Amino acid sequence: MLRRREEPSEPAPQPLDGPWTEDPEFVKLYDVENQRLWDVDFYLELVEELGAKRVLDIGCGTGVMALRLAQHRLQVTGVDPADAMIDIAERRVREAGVSSRVELIRGTTAETPASSFDFALMMGHVAQYFLSRAEWDQVLADTYRALAPGGWLAFESRNPQGMAADAWDEESTRTTQPHPDGGEFASWLEVVGIAHDDADGPLITARGHNIFPDGRHITADEPLRYRPLPVLHKSLEQAGFVVEEVWGDWDRSPVEPDSPELIILACRPR
Repeated sequence: MLRRREEPSEPAPQPLDGPWTEDPEFVKLYDVENQRLWDVDFYLELVEELGAKRVLDIGCGTGVMALRLAQHRLQVTGVDPADAMIDIAERRVREAGVSSRVELIRGTTAETPASSFDFALMMGHVAQYFLSRAEWDQVLADTYRALAPGGWLAFESRNPQGMAADAWDEESTRTTQPHPDGGEFASWLEVVGIAHDDADGPLITARGHNIFPDGRHITADEPLRYRPLPVLHKSLEQAGFVVEEVWGDWDRSPVEPDSPELIILACRPR
């Protein structure tokens, strides 16, 4: 009797031991999975419009934004606590030959010098990584101190009211892309937890799945805070900032209830 041939199944997922931002394999895939340029172009245009010369890149990650700013002859200080991220940023800056215009700090905004910048930014939804209100208030206070009077802060945070448009499941988010070291890897996201908080906005945990070319299936959980616009307004004002502009998307369209982003430009008064 002939036996039915069984199809090979995908390996069982194994959770990553620690945050993905500290794992060199996951960080290597970060730039592959985030190849969009509209946010980089948006902030570069904003920096140039406002005539800034000294930029603080908070949560600089692998240095994509810092490099772009330096290539436009701006002085940039990038700060990030993740060693695996900073390692790539340092190599990227060195290979591009712009080390004289970029300083990279392995640490937090608490280590940035006072009154030294005329523009600070948080790109890549970095603002949502500060999960507690105390953490968020602290980074705003540190940024206010680091900016010179008249300096600017810009950042984006996903709009919690626009979450209905986000289909975070394997069917909607699964992609297969070339791996930097050869072969292909598959990746997707799924929401695995929502903790509601009326005071500070929901804390949503997404699980990232990656199947590497060698067949390993590794997952990493990432919680992010989704602060509503009134919460962001209030926290900025408490830190001393004046909110100048709020946009709902990268085309500078106004905020609508279902806008995907909350993009904020605030100023430290003179």
